[in-house]
Amino acid sequence: MKIHQQIHVQKVFISEKRPDVCTACPDFEPVIQWADDNPVVWHIVTGRRSKAFGLGSCVYIGWAQRSMTPDAILERLRHFKELIDGTSPYHDADSIFRWRAQFTLAHYRKTGFRGGFFQQHDAQYPRGCLTLDYTHETLELVLDKFCAWMGRSYATQNVTVDGKTVRLFKSSNE
Repeated sequence: MKIHQQIHVQKVFISEKRPDVCTACPDFEPVIQWADDNPVVWHIVTGRRSKAFGLGSCVYIGWAQRSMTPDAILERLRHFKELIDGTSPYHDADSIFRWRAQFTLAHYRKTGFRGGFFQQHDAQYPRGCLTLDYTHETLELVLDKFCAWMGRSYATQNVTVDGKTVRLFKSSNE
């Protein structure tokens, strides 16, 4: 019998800001570097303050939504980075989804930052909906963006945030 000993060298990418997050997957090297260069993104994707991109957000695929494993955190970071960069294969660079990510990144540390469930309503049913982050000072801007995005197939009566009416529309019959 012969015995042959092999030594395998594996490159592991470790965050300088979050040493608990590491991977051997080279695809995540630029993601970790970007997050380390922009430390607020670690807080965005691991905290609950951002309803649009925080822990538990429906924007992430199921397994990455609520887990705090390094793989799940990296998946959330990757998705958020693709939206910020305009390279997401699921949304074009001019979409509200990119705007939403850029808005969250720009405003996350501001006083009163929060997220909410924005929903369009017609006379019978709730229609278009989107989770967006905002501050008290930026609510009107975010509402304007949501209203520009929401579907025009229905006569909108009002828009709510977390069930509270925040904008009313005149009926076409008036």
